[in-house]
Amino acid sequence: MNTMEGLKEYIKALESHDWFYNYSDDHAAWMKGSSEKQNLRSLAMIYDHEFQIWDSIAPQQYKQGAY
Repeated sequence: MNTMEGLKEYIKALESHDWFYNYSDDHAAWMKGSSEKQNLRSLAMIYDHEFQIWDSIAPQQYKQGAY
């Protein structure tokens, strides 16, 4: 995957992430959200070192430093 495709996938994943998965009573939903969060952090290390894109998409309480 080239850099532009990867960046687009990262943004798409941020936009579709269930930021509030921690509040779920469904363990499967919690596991999925936790796994997605780890994947997003890995992608951020590649495409978004300073979390600028992350912070532009994430709800206030989940911006870098809060999440």
